[in-house]
Amino acid sequence: MRIAIGAMMLLCGFIPAGESRADMPMVQHARQGDAVCGWIGVRVSPMTRAFADSLGMAEPYGAIFDQPEPGSPAAVAGIEAGDVVTAVNGAPLMRSSDFATTIAAIAPNTTAILSTSRDGQTIEVMLMVGSGKCPSERHGGRSSANSA
Repeated sequence: MRIAIGAMMLLCGFIPAGESRADMPMVQHARQGDAVCGWIGVRVSPMTRAFADSLGMAEPYGAIFDQPEPGSPAAVAGIEAGDVVTAVNGAPLMRSSDFATTIAAIAPNTTAILSTSRDGQTIEVMLMVGSGKCPSERHGGRSSANSA
């Protein structure tokens, strides 16, 4: 959570107390007016009660992956449409609306581990996070679908 808050504050031009510019990997990009965030090239849809029930989940949480963009980090890592992401770097993903900001807060060119469910089995997918425009800029602030 601290990383996401730090990244969001950074995009607004603030650096959290106790942090230095050296601690913030996106400062250089933001300072140059080129706000860059983590990106993996996949959109997600909200988890529904019916879909959660079909997976045997007690509570609906996480997000359902759509088809990854060809050549994107998600595609290279083998993410498939219909996979369900339940955690990012060990942190549970409770709402699909948190997915884009969670991925955006990860520094580009770092490794991320996504916990996913596919065909009733939990698998961990390791991928190298790419760089893209921050979600609010990429989609004009839209929140109808989440993309990272």
